[in-house]
Amino acid sequence: MNYLREPIQLKNGRAECIKIQTNDQNSLTRENMIELENILAEIDKDDNIRAVLLSSDNPKFFSNGIDAENILNTPREKLTEEMGQIVILFGKLLSFGKPLIAEVTGYAMGGGAVITLSCDFKFMLEGKARIAFTEVLVGLPLPISFIDKLKTTVKSEYLNEVCLLGTAYKAGEAKEISLINETAENKEDLRKLVLKKLDEVMAIAPSAYRRTKAAINKEINDKFESQLEFTKSSFEDPTVVANLLEAMSALKEKRRPKLT
Repeated sequence: MNYLREPIQLKNGRAECIKIQTNDQNSLTRENMIELENILAEIDKDDNIRAVLLSSDNPKFFSNGIDAENILNTPREKLTEEMGQIVILFGKLLSFGKPLIAEVTGYAMGGGAVITLSCDFKFMLEGKARIAFTEVLVGLPLPISFIDKLKTTVKSEYLNEVCLLGTAYKAGEAKEISLINETAENKEDLRKLVLKKLDEVMAIAPSAYRRTKAAINKEINDKFESQLEFTKSSFEDPTVVANLLEAMSALKEKRRPKLT
């Protein structure tokens, strides 16, 4: 089971905690991302569940992004479909009509940062946790939809640092650039902040929340299909594919990649 679902009952209603537990690094594959999309679609139709918390019990990883072993074992003709799923998941998360909160207690790298970015409110544990959009570090162009959301999330003077350098931020640093809303020194205090925010968002009329959230993300969602084509076309470039496979091999072998 890639995700553990737990109910959370609060004053203003019932929420659900979805804990990522895909493997020892909580890495992502097309298969387990589709599973998460299906869970969210089910919840979106359930009027008894008012909000969702995305979290993890993994002591080190919220999610370490795309699964390197899986990419290396994916046939070349399936690689675009496999890698494109993270962009599709991002679109599904942005389109999710209910409050969505991230509780980042470990590394959120690449796809883990993407999941975090898609949430309405983002909380992060201080200490060893890090967050980074590492796509460029593995030779991949950052998808346009991610960049568009980052433009409205992080402080403008840090946008290039986030997108072009793949900088890894500690919790306090991520809050400073507005990538994270709030931080806490320990898991107990972090969960208190999360539960307080869950109760706050569940006090809002669901119809008003859904339509306002859709309005916030309308520009990105309206352009989503054309932006997805940008990602697909990237994998028609043999250099992009070669860099990705080299980076995944290097990650597996715990060495520095040689990218071109």
